Parts: sequence; structure tokens; C-alpha cells
Amino acid sequence: MFGKIGWGPRKNVKTTSRDLVELERRVRGKSDRDPEAWRTLADAYAESGDAAGVYHALRMRADLLPDNAAAARECGVAARKAGALHEALDHFDRSLAIDPKAASTHSQRAKVLDLLGRVAEAYEGHQRAIDLAPESAPCRYHLGVTEARHGRTADAIHSYEEALRLDPSFARAHGNLGVLLDREGAFERATVALRRAITLEPRRAEWHSNLGALYGEHKMYTEAIEEFGVALRLDPDNAEARFNLGIAYLDCSEYDDAVEHLRAATEVAPRNPQSFYYLGEAYQKKGLYAKAVRALKDTLAITPDDARCYYSLGCVYNKMDSVEDAITSFERSIALDPDNGRAYYHLGIAYDKKGASHEARDAYRRSEELLAGT
Repeated sequence: MFGKIGWGPRKNVKTTSRDLVELERRVRGKSDRDPEAWRTLADAYAESGDAAGVYHALRMRADLLPDNAAAARECGVAARKAGALHEALDHFDRSLAIDPKAASTHSQRAKVLDLLGRVAEAYEGHQRAIDLAPESAPCRYHLGVTEARHGRTADAIHSYEEALRLDPSFARAHGNLGVLLDREGAFERATVALRRAITLEPRRAEWHSNLGALYGEHKMYTEAIEEFGVALRLDPDNAEARFNLGIAYLDCSEYDDAVEHLRAATEVAPRNPQSFYYLGEAYQKKGLYAKAVRALKDTLAITPDDARCYYSLGCVYNKMDSVEDAITSFERSIALDPDNGRAYYHLGIAYDKKGASHEARDAYRRSEELLAGT
């Protein structure tokens, strides 16, 4: 199971909170009417990974430049990255009121409309951007991103290819194209596209991580581990690469390494249930059942209706001969996923251990019925 996961808080930033507080104090005290002072503060917030701080500083800058379309547009991009989508839309509208033919602003505005669920308007915005700048590779690229988000894979591939026709050095288009081509089963073409992205941006961890995930899905674990390692050398807090490296080691039965990296992934992305789930699987493989239970319960604290996790928890309890806990876990898994024949089978084992032969026979019979139909 390789793929993208949610980010946790970034670590090891170069600018400390104390530095930022002092810098903003100086800006407000001596140069709060200087737009470039707020630009400097925005750069400092960006270096620290504080998207909300970047937006705050660029908003102050844009307020000082009320007739500057670029400043309003930049503020809109920052607002989107900070999750302030309605505010982002307001900033883009302000920018377009000043410069209504700015294709890049229409394109960025369309991205926000998509995130707000206003999909038809988003496509109209993308088309408006392309009509204004038919030779713009970024406009084609952003259309492809929206198409990919909505499962229009063939259309997205076409949009990325159009972006690359206009700008063959567009690394993000190569990278995203590679991901979609692999999804379509075109492994060789996907590899070429991701390799090209790496050639263009060798220090971008995302491309190495994506190529590693591609290799991992095709069980090319040596190559996958190498790419994930490069990604982590470039960005030690890359949650996706850390998680996927743990999965690669788990698939290779290298359980010590799997535990090391999956545990690190839970620290970098503490709200991602997959890291905790597979950490529990790795502990189970090592025979560390108490730790496996703890990791699986951490998973359920994030996703309380995870049938698969209850099933795994029941299996661990069975191995610990904690029969009542096993039965409870399997019954919860079955309640959430009534067609899981394996859960019925292991529930039967738990009932056998309890000495409840009638309940065990019923569970085994139901398991046979379900598994026969698969």
C-alpha cells in the first residue's frame, strides 16, 4: 500500500517562533507602511513553514498596495495555501477587478472554486484562462490538476501533455503525468515521466517519493527503497516518503526497519491513521502484540469506524489468547463490514478458544458461505 498521506507539523525549521515574533515587532514598530518589509516577513514565515503567517504578512502588504493586481493575486495564493478559501476568492476577485485579462489569476481562482465544490465554475475559469493565454503551460497544467481531482484521468493526461508541448521543461507536469500514467497501467511511460521530473528538479523530494511509490507498487523494492531514501535525505520530514519506506520494508519482511520508519511517520504525520495501522501490522509480525494493540487503538482513535483495523485488532487479541477482546473486535469489524468472510473465520477461532462450539460453528459456516462467493 503505497501512496500519499496527510502531513503533520513540520519540524527542524530554520526560523524560530521567537525570531518571527521579533521580526514582526520590528516591522510593526518601524516600517509597517513599507510593503517590502511585509514581504520580508512573509519570506520568513515561508521558511518556517507557517502558511497562515505567510498569508497574514502578504495580506498586510496587499492592503498597502490597493491598486496592485499582482499583490492581490499573490495574497490569494497564500490564502489558498493557508486554507482560507473564501478569502482567497475575494483576493483573486480584487486582482481581476484591476487586471481582468490576467490568465494566471483566472487559473488560480479556478483552483479555489474547485476546492469550494463549485466545479462547473472552476472548469469555466480554467477555460477562460486558456482562452486568454492559449500558449500558457501553467494554465493547461492547472486544468489537468482539476481534472485529475475529479477522476477525469484521460482528460488530465491530455492537459499535462499539452502543458509539456508548450513547455517541455515543466517538471510538475512531468511528475503529475507520471503518477496518472502509472494509474492507467503505463508503467514504462510513467517511469520515464517521473525520471524526467527528477532530471529537471533533482532536489525535489516529491518526485523521488512518487517514483519510489511507483516502484513499490510493482514490487521493485530495492529501487523503491533507494528513491525513498533520496527523498528523505532531501527532506527528512517528508511524511509520504517516510511512510512508504516503512511499507517497503514491511513488504520485504524487514520488520525492524519497518517499525523504525513507520513510527517516525506517526511523529511527522500524527493524524494519519495509515501510519499507525501499518505500525501495528509491523509490531504484530515481530510478535510484539501489546505494542501492536496500542498502535491499532491509535488508528481507531483517528478513524473509529475502520472495519479492517478492528479485524487486525481481533487477530492480535487471538494471538494473545485475549478471547473476549478478540470476539468484541471481530463482531465490531463484522458490524462495519458484514461481507468479510475472514472476520467470521477468525471469530470462529475465538469462539473455539472460549469453548462456545455452537457460536464457532455458526461463524465458520458463515465464513464458508462468504468466501465461497469471492
